[in-house]
Amino acid sequence: MPGKGYATVGLKPAILARLQEATDRNYPGMFLPSTLIIMMNEIKRGYYTVKTHNIRLDLSGHYSTITIRADIQQWFEANHEELAEEYEEKYRVKCFTKFVSYFIINMLESKFEGQTHAINLKESDFEWLKKEYQKNAANQGNFDEKLSFEQFADIYINNLFEKIKTARKILTI
Repeated sequence: MPGKGYATVGLKPAILARLQEATDRNYPGMFLPSTLIIMMNEIKRGYYTVKTHNIRLDLSGHYSTITIRADIQQWFEANHEELAEEYEEKYRVKCFTKFVSYFIINMLESKFEGQTHAINLKESDFEWLKKEYQKNAANQGNFDEKLSFEQFADIYINNLFEKIKTARKILTI
């Protein structure tokens, strides 16, 4: 039984496996309940929204329970109240536990969908930026107020984003 401030939620093996895959991919080393906390906070901040997807889940097997924070449970319950009719119509889900299963998978699918529009970069992708910094440092000479690499990168990348926004506005006219 969870302590004060915690709750449990039952999930089928297929849901736990997909949640574990998402955790390993997006939040390596995190526990499953921590992944749910992070995803809830991302959704509340508007990083992405939970959309319904055309999915059919394998809800066979025994339920396993995981302990989550009470605020996650309350958030699930609030979403259940808001989306119960839509989920019942689309997925034929009537009980809260099955709703949570479908809701979690829709959260994961929405996150993956949102990430397809993101740019994934590695440190080696920034070699050009390091060269630009070295050129800038050479042009500045021995001034006391030299920019650190982080400051230079912020300014340089913000200027690139401003140019992209301007180009986007011009192209959409």
